[in-house]
Amino acid sequence: MILSVVALVLGVLAYGWGGARLSDGAQSEGHPLKSPAWWMGTALQGAGFVFTFLARSHLPLLIVQAAVVGGLAITAIIHHLAGTRALKGRDALAIGVVVAGIALLAATTVPGPADPIAPIHVTALGAGVLVCLLAVGVRLHPGVCGVLSGLGFAISAISARLVVAQVGPDIWRFWEWPWTLWAAGFLLVGGLVLGQVHLTRGLAASHAVGVLGANYVTSTIVPAAFGLLLMHEFPRRGMWWAVVLGLVLSLAGALSLLRDDQAEPAAQGALPPTS
Repeated sequence: MILSVVALVLGVLAYGWGGARLSDGAQSEGHPLKSPAWWMGTALQGAGFVFTFLARSHLPLLIVQAAVVGGLAITAIIHHLAGTRALKGRDALAIGVVVAGIALLAATTVPGPADPIAPIHVTALGAGVLVCLLAVGVRLHPGVCGVLSGLGFAISAISARLVVAQVGPDIWRFWEWPWTLWAAGFLLVGGLVLGQVHLTRGLAASHAVGVLGANYVTSTIVPAAFGLLLMHEFPRRGMWWAVVLGLVLSLAGALSLLRDDQAEPAAQGALPPTS
């Protein structure tokens, strides 16, 4: 349990730093894929995913995804220290609200491994990946790209929770894996790739506010709902009110940071994504 919490903290820090670099890369001249900052940010996102993957062995989707949203607060602090975007009083309040929301959710969390992977999990996640894949070749509003990126990252988060709970010391004996574990592994990778594709499309076409706002909401709400409905990840008895309040606070604080950023001059860049 302690190792899972430490891994989650490291993952949030990696996402926050990676978000700052992704923001610079997405706003630089030319295509984002040609920007070293974008690639560095993507690498840090990968490190963040590895850490949160380890955290998901004992922590449910609700707390992990809400904590990942807290990476935006880390990004805001990094931008402040780098002189990219000065923190105002409202920003500090928003960061405090995010922290309070995550702390409230943590108080409702019942730690433990996830349920075994079932065909219903694979079917639901596969349908989500198919939607993201079919939308790649379609011209979409940047906000829709944000929703699809959040859906892709949500699929990868859910798949990671299922995979890490099922693999054991004999993980290297891959030829003995059940088909459901193989399917969850492929869906994990597919969700990550498609989420990053749609996120890059959205950021390249519009201001980050709408894209990232849609991404954060989707990548937080979808895993939480999936965990509650299909994985039996329920909060502590009598704590449903705290779940709702914690989600509202963490998302409201994150979206406040993004909304405040919209008023800043374009030259200062935009707050970046996490997954």
